[in-house]
Amino acid sequence: MLSLRNAINFRSSKFRSLIIIFIFLLLFSSGMKSVHADCTSSLVETQWVADNIKDLKLLYVGFVGENNRMQYEGNHITGSAYLGMKDVMSAMTATPNQENFEKIMGQAGISNDSHVILYSTPAANPFVPAVYWLMKYFGHHKVSIMNGSLDRWSKEGRKTDGVPTKIKPATYKAAKSTGNMHADATYVFNNLKNSGTVVVDTRAADEYTGKKEINYIKGKGHIPGAKNLNFYPTNRNNDGSYKTAAELKAAYEAAGVTQDKEIITYCESGPRAADSYFALKEILGYPNVKVYVGSWMEWGNDAKYPVEK
Repeated sequence: MLSLRNAINFRSSKFRSLIIIFIFLLLFSSGMKSVHADCTSSLVETQWVADNIKDLKLLYVGFVGENNRMQYEGNHITGSAYLGMKDVMSAMTATPNQENFEKIMGQAGISNDSHVILYSTPAANPFVPAVYWLMKYFGHHKVSIMNGSLDRWSKEGRKTDGVPTKIKPATYKAAKSTGNMHADATYVFNNLKNSGTVVVDTRAADEYTGKKEINYIKGKGHIPGAKNLNFYPTNRNNDGSYKTAAELKAAYEAAGVTQDKEIITYCESGPRAADSYFALKEILGYPNVKVYVGSWMEWGNDAKYPVEK
């Protein structure tokens, strides 16, 4: 039998231990919440966005045509800003335009410390990864793409809004551009015979072969030696969400696009190439991936560059 004094000491000691455990759990859960809310994963799921929405800046990225603005106004996640396709392309030029990028970010109410979530409808809208690429290029680290976009969010019955968000403009200052993400035409041309470099054409097969008539591009075909991996069936599921790393790895490696190579992606003007950049760099973790932003619009209109059919 414990003496009364020993019993009191025992209970006191036990009480102190319980207090210490309680404080530890409180700090641990607080820390976990902080880590969770500050997550900067490149690809996030709808549930994560819903759980952390108060700490996020949501950006709806437009697609082709003015009708997409109307779609946004009628149905978007509450608090989302809108960024039109033309705004995106004003910054995604052959040499990315820093002034225009800063302007569109500021107009959307995005500041340098915002954690931006990019989404759209349709889910596979390539202008979403185009914005992602631009933000990374200009040094914005806290940016993620919501997997499945608004299509999945709505299908899951999550709350949306039909009232356009009143945006308070912000001041945005881009960081120094990240050149190791970007390739210009000269760089591509100089590496055509480099066995350590693989050029990936992310357009549709009829664009790659030159069968599709595009009246504003003189050249018909593709960059010599380029592998044709159409961004949509290669990177995306039928619902527009991204395929798994295992599926992507199988598709790219089968075409000789392996992580030991330098990969240069291109399309017509950059967005589809940015989608394949995202799949290769952010999902598969390939270390050396560049986007040739000038793409076929530049290459196919300049007679000094070779064309293959």
